[in-house]
Amino acid sequence: MIVSLLDTLPPGNALNISKSGMLFLPAEFGNHVLYQFERIDLEDAPTCTSEEARAAYLDDESNPKIWEEAKFYASSERASKLACSFTPTMLQNLRKIYELDNLAPATSILVGELAGNEVSPQIYTLNGRGPRSTLRILRHGAAVTELAVSDLPGIPGAVYTIQDNTEEAMAKRKNKKNSRAYDKYIVVSFADATLVLSVGDTVEEMGKESGFLTNAPTLACSALGHDGGICQVHPAGVRHIHKGRAKQWHCPGLKRIECASANESQVIIALAGGEVIYFELDPISGNLTESKTKDVGADVCSLDVGTVQEGRSRSMFACVGCRDQTMRVVSLAPGKLLDQKSSAALPARPHSVALQYVPGSDGGADEAILTVGLDDGSSLRAGVDPVTGAISSSPAKRFLGARPVSVSRITLESGPATLLLSSRPWISRPDVAGGTHVTAPLSYAPLDHGCSFKNAGE
Repeated sequence: MIVSLLDTLPPGNALNISKSGMLFLPAEFGNHVLYQFERIDLEDAPTCTSEEARAAYLDDESNPKIWEEAKFYASSERASKLACSFTPTMLQNLRKIYELDNLAPATSILVGELAGNEVSPQIYTLNGRGPRSTLRILRHGAAVTELAVSDLPGIPGAVYTIQDNTEEAMAKRKNKKNSRAYDKYIVVSFADATLVLSVGDTVEEMGKESGFLTNAPTLACSALGHDGGICQVHPAGVRHIHKGRAKQWHCPGLKRIECASANESQVIIALAGGEVIYFELDPISGNLTESKTKDVGADVCSLDVGTVQEGRSRSMFACVGCRDQTMRVVSLAPGKLLDQKSSAALPARPHSVALQYVPGSDGGADEAILTVGLDDGSSLRAGVDPVTGAISSSPAKRFLGARPVSVSRITLESGPATLLLSSRPWISRPDVAGGTHVTAPLSYAPLDHGCSFKNAGE
């Protein structure tokens, strides 16, 4: 038998070799490692043979020849003379494929909020032994996989995505079962400009050909209808881009738009002073028309027009957050436009709001959930009656961080969820199996803005 040096590995409890050419090392200290064999035909590698060991046993003058051979090799002094010498090196014949985190042994632990800008404390541990010892920081939160990072020309104020609603894309989705709508544009808003990125095989910046007003910030944007229309809301008006042409609605007088929200058939804006204006897409002409104007009696600081449920042509309610620390639900039903259905007093000024439909318990009808991000760093979650628009009297409140909470709808594992951004990001989602609602932090750096993104590669 011939034994040759293959590579230098950390001390392990065992060696496991698979038929696919993998070597798994369950380490005695530190992380466990999975390797792949690169080569095994080694030249000039330190080698030990059974013949050399047998010859050393027979030639040993101190050996009375009556010992058992096993006892001879069991001597650490003789074994060290028989073993070949080598110098530890970096990996030469194996390639590291995966490393499994292992905290053992943890020699010291400290729990405390030492980062300075987080709500939950961190766990600091000293792990391992010798040159593989580490200092590790553990945080409570769901794992996040970062797919891409891109630098921006300035500090963004918001980010949006726009679905591909062209006739060609709609036809493809109708011909495929379980088809999904994918995003065609990423829109990044700055203090005095808008950046439009086209998403395809590559991500490319678009100019005037996008139809967007690029020298002003974007307050809201969405795909409109099913023929490639797009809506952009900026401080001076509402822009409807359709078949390469742009139609503009301008604010009356010197008024400016403070906040806005849009979906595939509805747009709602709030002007300075508390005036709310509602627009709706005419399905026959394809024009975006002003349908109703109403003064809510207080300055508006957040809006959400909701989402259009499957099988319907419009959202039935919109949410209006006012600076007088109230949240109001208004009707968008024909004949009752902007009629107030309910209101609720808030403990702080609303910063953002999202109305979302989630699967009902026991497979029943979808439930409407209202999520409000407040300026004091907390969030409120309350149910909304899908028929009357009444807000439940017992909202759930949770403190998320030291910064105002930004709320946006996202899709997680093909289900509805809410992204909450404060001094750290959070995810809120319904647990249909358990009949509860789960809110958990993300193990990621603080984020300023976020939105859902779906591409064809998912």
